[in-house]
Amino acid sequence: MSLKSFVKENPMIKKLVLSILFRRRPYQSKVRWFVWCLFIFPKYFRRGISWRSRLDLVPFNKFSLGSYSRIEDGVVINNGMGDIIIEDEVHTGVGCVLIGPITLHKHVGLSQYVRILGMHHGIDPDKPHHHHPSTKAPVILEEDVFVGTGTVIMGKKSGEPLVLGKYCRIGANSVVMTDIPPYSVAVGNPAKVVRIWNTTLKKWVKPASNKPIL
Repeated sequence: MSLKSFVKENPMIKKLVLSILFRRRPYQSKVRWFVWCLFIFPKYFRRGISWRSRLDLVPFNKFSLGSYSRIEDGVVINNGMGDIIIEDEVHTGVGCVLIGPITLHKHVGLSQYVRILGMHHGIDPDKPHHHHPSTKAPVILEEDVFVGTGTVIMGKKSGEPLVLGKYCRIGANSVVMTDIPPYSVAVGNPAKVVRIWNTTLKKWVKPASNKPIL
């Protein structure tokens, strides 16, 4: 059994480790100063990460940034719930929030203020909000996905990965809660597919239609 698995399977030890890593305040996800100095501060020297971004990173989950990828000002990245993997040539726009587990494949583009949440909060009326249980809900953006400004992408309540297929486009201010197929355009709250790419006609068409959109 790995050390990580051992800690996760022992509630008392897990609680102790979390109290050492994080500040003891309600709604506080920032790590303590020594964790920041040892594990986070050196990452700001990496090319592509803005000094005005916020990295809430823990050592027991992965965070990786590929070649020629860029994290802009005001971006918040938190891997406390799961790994955050950012592959090559990914652009994360100003003010985005990424809460793992999240995987962004090559050439993904996130406009300003996109929220991607790889988790879900439970609801317990007998407890304060910050004591509600949380569960992982992985989010995967395949290659060449582009997400418009202000969009919210939320993982599935079932805990199964939510996947945005290759080269799909998400309109601004959409709310995505289900899989989006490859080579499609989705907009709205909740997001619905309004166009798909017809590989034969080489044009965008309406769903379930063979007629090209002119």
